[in-house]
Order: sequence, then structure tokens, then C-alpha cells
Amino acid sequence: MRGFLPAIALASVTLLSACRDWRASVDPSRAAAEPEQVLVDGEPVLTLEAKGHEVRLTPRATYRITGYAVETSRALLDEWDFALPMDLALAWGPVADPAVLRKMRFHLSGRYVSWWAEDGSLSPQVIQSHVANHHLVPASQDVAREMKRIRTGDLVTLRGRLVDVEILDRGGQSRFRSRTSLTRDDVGSGACEQVWVEAIEANPP
Repeated sequence: MRGFLPAIALASVTLLSACRDWRASVDPSRAAAEPEQVLVDGEPVLTLEAKGHEVRLTPRATYRITGYAVETSRALLDEWDFALPMDLALAWGPVADPAVLRKMRFHLSGRYVSWWAEDGSLSPQVIQSHVANHHLVPASQDVAREMKRIRTGDLVTLRGRLVDVEILDRGGQSRFRSRTSLTRDDVGSGACEQVWVEAIEANPP
């Protein structure tokens, strides 16, 4: 999910101070491209076992994105974080610019990324279509290890599949269902990209 609050208090300038180093090092040219996405149809469902549950991932599209990690979360995400163990909020395009980022603040909590902007240099519509929260499912142990290394400010490229998620209990009863976002301009519930991550690379600023 993604969203925004339009007002910023002067106190937010102080909160940004600890992040100025990485924001100042952002190179807009390295995250200028829009995400690459191609719809797929008929790909087999991916099935995983986790904590006594069956996790079913239905591929909806291939997906590749490069952006700057503006927030990450790995702990106490929700009841189903054993299947979706990491959230990663990325910014790219016009938002991936030091002049823009130093006037913004981000918060990732409860599977929802929020942002605050000090001025109107970019419209809310432009920002919300270039900041996205991703629920990540590693496709391998190597990918899982790389996910653990990601820190705020890293330039991240990830590739995989956008997937719908269903989790069933031991008796085969469906306990959780969530559809992935397939567009960058949605907001609110259901606006997150759910990614079966086949490859991921992170470079510090």
C-alpha cells in the first residue's frame, strides 16, 4: 500500500538530518527508468510450505524495477510475514533526485508506506506513481540472503514475478488471499506489488 499526508511540520527537517548523507549521494540517472512489466497468462502456480501452511503464488506478470530503497521492514509485519518476510519501499524516476528526496520523509509500517513532502515541487500524483511498497518472497536462499543486506539508501534492482498470494492451513482452508498491484498509480489497500523475487542486487549510495 502507498499513501501520503500533504502537510509537513518544520520539525520534519530535523528528522531528515540523519538521512542526508544517502540522499545527497543519489544519482537520478541510475533509477530513471520506469518498471518493466509484461502480463503473463497460464503460468503454473508456485507452491511453498511455510510454518505448516501451504503458500500459493499465482504469477500475473514479469517484473523488473530499479529504485532507491527509501524504507525497509522485516519484523512483525503481520500474521503472514512467514510467507512475505520483507517489505521494501522503492523510489524511482522524478522522485529519485536529491533535490526532491531531501524535502521528503517516508514511513513504512503495517504493510503501508506513507510519505510527506515539504513543498509542491512534484504533484502528489507524480510522487505516488513513483514510490511503491513491495512485499517480497525470495525464490531461493541466495535471494533471501541478499534481501537481508538491503539498507535504506541502497540502489536496488529486483527481478521476478508479480504474484497473487493465497495461504492455506493444514486442513486446506484458505486463510489469506491478496492480489498484487499491476499498476503504479493506485493507492490504498491492494496497491502494493507482491513479488516472487528471482534475482536482487543492492548497491550502497
